[in-house]
Amino acid sequence: MADFSATTPATFTPSVSNPTGAGASGNYTLMAGPATVVVNGNMCKVKYVTWGGAGTTSTGYRTRWCRSATDPTGNATTIASAKSNPLATALCSVASGYASSGATAPTDGVNLFAISWNVLGGGGILVLPIGSEWTIIGSATAGTSFIHCYNTAGTDANLSTYGIQWSE
Repeated sequence: MADFSATTPATFTPSVSNPTGAGASGNYTLMAGPATVVVNGNMCKVKYVTWGGAGTTSTGYRTRWCRSATDPTGNATTIASAKSNPLATALCSVASGYASSGATAPTDGVNLFAISWNVLGGGGILVLPIGSEWTIIGSATAGTSFIHCYNTAGTDANLSTYGIQWSE
């Protein structure tokens, strides 16, 4: 059955090009709230994630999406998101970094999804099935309000791009 109606939730799609990729901030962080604070009860569901490269040499990357072991602090550097409904205001946001400290990622292997790929033209998309979307809900409990995208292998030099789409 098609999912078309006047009440279909708005979707938001930022794209992150040439991120730092490693370290505390990672490539990006999806947050249940605006740039400065998690809002209790704000919820979003991730529909898909993307990754891709435009390298000129063969370089192995490993990218993973996970929840945080400890949450980031301080004001976020937000990334603009395209939206499917021009009148909608996003309840969630995507950040490329935080003023005080980035999130601490759990051990590699504790992932929502991870993939090894080649930046020499490699890339892909993971479309999450309806009913199995990754969900974040604004809460004071660590790990429930954020989803992060990290590179655990591969250093970026303006070669990679990452995307995510969510609905609210």
